[in-house]
Amino acid sequence: MAERKRGKVLEKGRKYQYFNRRVQAQQRLLHIIIGSIVGVVVLLLLAGLVWQYVILPDRAVAKVNGEPITLREFQARVRVERMTLINQVNYYLTFFQIFGNQPEMLQQFLGPLESLLNQLEDAEALGQQVLDAMIDERLIVQEARRRGIEVTDEEVEKAIQEAFGYYASGTPTPEPSPTPWATSTLSATQIALLGPSPTPSPTLAATPQGTPTAAGEPTASPTPKPTATPFTAEAYRQRLDEWLAQAGISYDELREIVRVQLYRQKLAEQITADVPTTEEQVWARHILVEDEATAQKIWEKLQAGEDFAALAKEYSQDPGSAPRGGDLGWFGRGTMVKPFEDAAFSLDIGEISPPVQTDFGWHIIQVLGREERPLPEDRLQAAKDQAFREWLRQVRAEADIEVYDWWRKYVPTEPDLNPQLKVQLQQLFRSLQQPPAAPPGESGGQQP
Repeated sequence: MAERKRGKVLEKGRKYQYFNRRVQAQQRLLHIIIGSIVGVVVLLLLAGLVWQYVILPDRAVAKVNGEPITLREFQARVRVERMTLINQVNYYLTFFQIFGNQPEMLQQFLGPLESLLNQLEDAEALGQQVLDAMIDERLIVQEARRRGIEVTDEEVEKAIQEAFGYYASGTPTPEPSPTPWATSTLSATQIALLGPSPTPSPTLAATPQGTPTAAGEPTASPTPKPTATPFTAEAYRQRLDEWLAQAGISYDELREIVRVQLYRQKLAEQITADVPTTEEQVWARHILVEDEATAQKIWEKLQAGEDFAALAKEYSQDPGSAPRGGDLGWFGRGTMVKPFEDAAFSLDIGEISPPVQTDFGWHIIQVLGREERPLPEDRLQAAKDQAFREWLRQVRAEADIEVYDWWRKYVPTEPDLNPQLKVQLQQLFRSLQQPPAAPPGESGGQQP
């Protein structure tokens, strides 16, 4: 009996041990499965992080003659461009603060300000603009290096410091303005034409409404520049760090952006070295009237020997030149509207044109001088810019350029304007675009 009981106990113990071993085996298997799942998830997360922060940023969004433009570089440039646009918005906001009680003055700032805000809102369009610019810059750097042009780290550092208003060697002394081109000694013919007290203008005078000037090209929105007031290296570094944090880029990324700009400056100097610095100019005066009949009458008076300056003061409707006897000063081609320019450059010194029609009215023109003269600084720079753009257009047409459209999904939208500021600007636009309220007692309906 006792042995039977002992056998049952042993049998139960063996069953319990068997069951316990099975449970432990199942638990180990479950732990292995859970550990494997966790491991796979961790690996996937790590792979995602490696892809997002290591592999993806170094993928090419474009290649220029085989040289890649990486996503990292592209995103840094977009952020800098957004920072520049935000600075320009803040620049215009200062005018809104100054002229807040003069809505008619603020109207002129609405267009540029809305354009800046639209660029900040349209991330893809801004990204396309930046990528196009970066392709041009790759071509510029490639050509610069072929020509042996170098940009040192010291030059880059100096350019960054000056961009933030820090001058390690002291604020530079402003350079003197260039001396105006002196008028040549008047010939006997010119003295005879002008009379005893000639007052020729050495450069093209500012021409108010009515003078036949060519329509000017729109200028870029002004970008505020850091103050040149000297401050310490520590203050400069603090300002730089704050700007980098706001832009969301590193100092090394900023250095490379500035380096490219310096390459562009140095290459442009070489490319445009042969741009002519002088041009043929004429010195002319004119009489402007509304109708052909009046112009013909004045022309007949001139043919009869009457004084040009006196007739200009009497008849000319150009308020800028009439008090000076119609004197327009010296000007080159491309300055005046074409019919006026064609007539002026076809005349000999002293010759008077028959009436010439332009959009401004009817002109009688007399040329007082003709010389090869230095281009004004703004026109010389415009000629150099045009020559460089033409060179770049040709180089780009011949380059091997590949663009990968996947970049459109990764265009940064930061930094951005404060949301509250956006709402305030929208309210401001609505208020300025609404017609002014009629004064009390004035309504659109019929008065009793």
